[in-house]
Amino acid sequence: MSETIANGTVFHTHTLSNGLQIVGQPMPDFESVAVSYYVRTGSRDEYDPNVAGVSHFLEHMVFKGTKTLDWQEITLAFNKIGAELNAFTSHESTVYYARVLGEYLDNAFELLSDMMYPRLDETDFTMEKEVIINEIARSEDQPYNLTYRRMMQDYFNDHPLGHDVLGTRESIRNLRVEQMRDYWNRRYAANNLILSVAGNFDWEHIVKLAEQHCANWRTGDSGRDVSHYEPAKSSRHVMVDKNLKQQIMIIAMPAVDIKHPDYYAAVLGGSILGDSDGSRLYWNIYQRGLAESASAGIWAMEGTGIMLMEANSTPEDAPRVLKMLNQELDSLLNDGVFEDELRRAKDKWISGIVLSSESTFSRMRSLAGDWVTEGRLVSVEEEIERIEKITPEDVMRSLKHFPMREKQIITTLGPLSEAELFV
Repeated sequence: MSETIANGTVFHTHTLSNGLQIVGQPMPDFESVAVSYYVRTGSRDEYDPNVAGVSHFLEHMVFKGTKTLDWQEITLAFNKIGAELNAFTSHESTVYYARVLGEYLDNAFELLSDMMYPRLDETDFTMEKEVIINEIARSEDQPYNLTYRRMMQDYFNDHPLGHDVLGTRESIRNLRVEQMRDYWNRRYAANNLILSVAGNFDWEHIVKLAEQHCANWRTGDSGRDVSHYEPAKSSRHVMVDKNLKQQIMIIAMPAVDIKHPDYYAAVLGGSILGDSDGSRLYWNIYQRGLAESASAGIWAMEGTGIMLMEANSTPEDAPRVLKMLNQELDSLLNDGVFEDELRRAKDKWISGIVLSSESTFSRMRSLAGDWVTEGRLVSVEEEIERIEKITPEDVMRSLKHFPMREKQIITTLGPLSEAELFV
């Protein structure tokens, strides 16, 4: 069991004999505590397209009942302690969390731990399929979601990162409960989980609880294929829907992965180019009334990353806006960044970090994320220090390192055809 003190922040880490990693940050001035199981599995681990969507579907099934409790008993038990309970699935992780007053930590811990061994009943599984299929249908009814899904497929081709988190109607319809049980058996193993706790708690008590509830958990698969990926060449995919009144445009290109030494510099570059206010796209496109939205940013994952530029405009302005997105990127890459805009981007990021550090939920998420990325815990002060060190030269190096112009995937949806859009 180890304890790290970084600039006055106390961190604790411990690993059970079965490989379950525990990370914690006491926040004694708070009344609440946030506790989560971070499972290192998501849609990118669904290597077989036939099981696409199983990670997200499994997240639903975890709430349907454990070996000892049915779904109503789970709901009631969390209600009794006034817990905030939820879960989410992404391309890279599935996270189950509860936030409670410190006095109810033991109850929440026991319930959440019990849920990691769901009953995966076939009747529940069959009923829940319809819920997932409706969720997919709702997502497809939203033009932006449809464009984004198509962009991911265009960009990643056969790579599992191209799988949508929800899966497809076909994959969900054909999925068998045995396939889900097998996936759970492999991926929900103690050595592929992180137990993360932040807020008002006693560390030794947390370790005792973990020994009590998790020591007999099995080990299994851990890790994933994190080799770097980028498209072979540029391409564009124009989806025409004459019923839409707007043109949605997404441009994706290679960028840093989450462990890249230039990660902080690249994120600042993305912010300067297109964050939600005060960026170049904001002033030069959105504020001039040319688009309803125009933004850019870095999405860094394990082993690979993307710079995304997005805009949503009227069909009349769309060809011009699409050109302007790349003109702004060219201007950034050719002319560099200015000290004052870098300062603004730093201040915004640092403010966000400091504000979120005052939430037990945000700290709980950060601890698990830091452990996955760095194998250690990072204090708010250290993160601010890393951001402050970045120079304009660092930002330019981080962006120019990747073939952003040469490997662009452009995906659009709206009333315009390719000939009308690319004029």
